[in-house]
Amino acid sequence: MRRTLPLLALAAAALAGCGSGGTDPILGAVMDEAGQYVPIPGRDEDKPAAPARPITRADIERADTAAIWARLEGDQAPTLMYAVAANGGYVTFMSAFRQAVVLRGSLVTGTRGLGTDLMAAWSEGWDPLATPTPPGSWPTMVRRNYEFTSDGPEGTVETFDCRFERARTTEVVILQVRHVGVEISETCTGASGSFENLHLADATTGFVWRSLQWTGPTMPLLDLQVIELYTGD
Repeated sequence: MRRTLPLLALAAAALAGCGSGGTDPILGAVMDEAGQYVPIPGRDEDKPAAPARPITRADIERADTAAIWARLEGDQAPTLMYAVAANGGYVTFMSAFRQAVVLRGSLVTGTRGLGTDLMAAWSEGWDPLATPTPPGSWPTMVRRNYEFTSDGPEGTVETFDCRFERARTTEVVILQVRHVGVEISETCTGASGSFENLHLADATTGFVWRSLQWTGPTMPLLDLQVIELYTGD
């Protein structure tokens, strides 16, 4: 059965996640500017407790950086992550708890602190997740490689052939901004098994504003939503 994107009441969501230790100083400054009221371990123990409030689009604009929501299937609330580094088209987003997601376009190419880490991911051929492509011009298939840690000095690479299938035109509202797009399901098969991703590609540009993506055999799908697009290099 083909997946459908779940609905989330994002307007009232606050930072979610687990972890310990302080935050990166750059990230801390960004979080301050964004108006976060969620205590951050290692930094806010001595401050009086303040009630959490929903993140707004104005907070994101005031922070003046790209941002995403990231949520593992089964989690009640998404985690807010801000862009803290960019290198050759790869953008690292980090939460207040040092959880990280690395994106190339909207393709998840790495994760840290969410469970089993995805060390790297890359594509063979034209990948519309990495390079936005109008929905009508998406290729039939793309080959993807995912690298995970192993007991030896080199990682383990799993390869999948992923086939795309266009479905309905729909819309999603991500933190007070409406996006109209085409749902595209992605069925990936390889030697170790199969999985299904789902993407909402902008009806005009093909940029994937929301998707459910596989990041490893022991991990739930990652529900990714792009709040503010990265427009740097």
